[in-house]
Amino acid sequence: MYAPLKEIVEKDHLCIQSSASLKDVMDLMNINQKGVIVVLADNRPVGILTERDIVEILYRGIDMTDSVEKYSKKVLISTKGNRTIGYGLNLTIENNIRRIIVTDENDVFLGVITQQDLLKHIEEDYYRADVKVKDILRNRGQLIGVLADNTLSDVLKILVENHIGAVPILEEGVAVGIITEKDILKLASADVPLADAVGDYMTRNVVSCSINTSLVDIVKSMNTRQIRRVIITNGDGRATNIVTVRDVFRNIEGDYGKFLERKLQNAKDVLNLLPEMLIEVTDLGSEQLIIWANEGVTNRFGKDIIDKPVTKLIPQNSWEKINTTLKLRGRIEDVKIQTEHGIFELSGYFLNTDSNIEKGRCELIIRDITEDVKLTVTDTLTSVYNRRFINEFLMKEIERSKRLDREFSVVICDIDDFKEINDTHGHVPGDNVIKLFADAIAEKLRKVDVIGRYGGDEFIIIMPETPNKIAAHVTNRLRQQIADMEVAVADHSSIHVTASFGIASYPQDGTSSEDLLVTADERMYNAKRNGKNSISHQ
Repeated sequence: MYAPLKEIVEKDHLCIQSSASLKDVMDLMNINQKGVIVVLADNRPVGILTERDIVEILYRGIDMTDSVEKYSKKVLISTKGNRTIGYGLNLTIENNIRRIIVTDENDVFLGVITQQDLLKHIEEDYYRADVKVKDILRNRGQLIGVLADNTLSDVLKILVENHIGAVPILEEGVAVGIITEKDILKLASADVPLADAVGDYMTRNVVSCSINTSLVDIVKSMNTRQIRRVIITNGDGRATNIVTVRDVFRNIEGDYGKFLERKLQNAKDVLNLLPEMLIEVTDLGSEQLIIWANEGVTNRFGKDIIDKPVTKLIPQNSWEKINTTLKLRGRIEDVKIQTEHGIFELSGYFLNTDSNIEKGRCELIIRDITEDVKLTVTDTLTSVYNRRFINEFLMKEIERSKRLDREFSVVICDIDDFKEINDTHGHVPGDNVIKLFADAIAEKLRKVDVIGRYGGDEFIIIMPETPNKIAAHVTNRLRQQIADMEVAVADHSSIHVTASFGIASYPQDGTSSEDLLVTADERMYNAKRNGKNSISHQ
């Protein structure tokens, strides 16, 4: 895990000059069997093509004599050869990639390392012995297979349109063969007609296992047989799913794996929806590198910010102070810095991992305050999101949850008897009650939860990846914390406030924003009718 990447990197037949043709790339891919080619200019990586890219090019009927240059514009993620295998593992998991380009200190190409290569160098102790195939396959869709008399053209279409790397050939539900993207490239190089039956070219040596097979045994089988996927069967021997190298990587444990479990990996696609910029920094002791960034950062500064020192974004003198504070206090809040790109406000926290791979991780939220961006998404009184943004976020969360087959919950809350507070104490103290109410809720939510002011004293909370019962538990805790809070309304006067909460959950309470908001609103008024200072979730 601690050896440098340059000791295991492979280069032979893995790179090509930018002037080469697509046919040259396909032929070289068939030789290297790695499913990837790096495009070079002056010995430096300028592009990358995978076997999936070539399969799609074949499907689109593009002339294979075309130059590779215009088809290799995919954003590169590279790292230096002196980084450790453990760091390479982190980089692939954090950025959901299957291979890493490795360069020297002058950005000269050294070679490529794939997940399959890393898998061979990870000790067995780094796999969870208690994890079985059935744990990996949770929330998976249906297996996509074909019959032996389907054509190669049918398979090509399925691979491209479903973004998958292999299709099993089924006979009465039993996998009798398999054909992969790699096989398609070999056949294309040999000018095999796409109208031919897939059964004539399938690989018949299918490796399979049951849903109760341990992850350790899957890894051993992949390493021994030099394969990237295993067919999963039920008790009758019928194929039900496929486990890939990428699935294995998502379940790796050890020093880093324990850290991953605390981090809730599924939260990252939610973080990509937020307008703020977020980066994750790994502390290797001698240097601090950006190992992950959300789309807000990569859209602004480019994907090549990954694997760069954090001082590429934050000036050295500012970072030294921020890093010291993070390690002493565990967090920073609203630190303002000036860079060549503008003026930014930073908040974040530090988590000590103290392993041989890394010393710790910090996550930073970066807000650009050089322009009046915040006014477009936040409420001026409370600084939480405004109605416009919360409506847009809700629609995006519905689409995300629909795509991933996930649940989430929407909470509408309202301060009880707020009109009496305004009438008794005045509008200025009333505004202060609203602000402190919003602060109290925002402080107790997870970082992936989103709160917005919908109007007056009414707020909406969106809780991604949270089913109804858990949302009810969390909301009840919020309700109690609000009820225990004292709010100053005059120099020597304070009051207790309470709130009523209504919860609606996707998909059982609706699959549109209108349905969810109406249901949550009705339940909030039920809570008020039931005596206020309560929640209603069913």
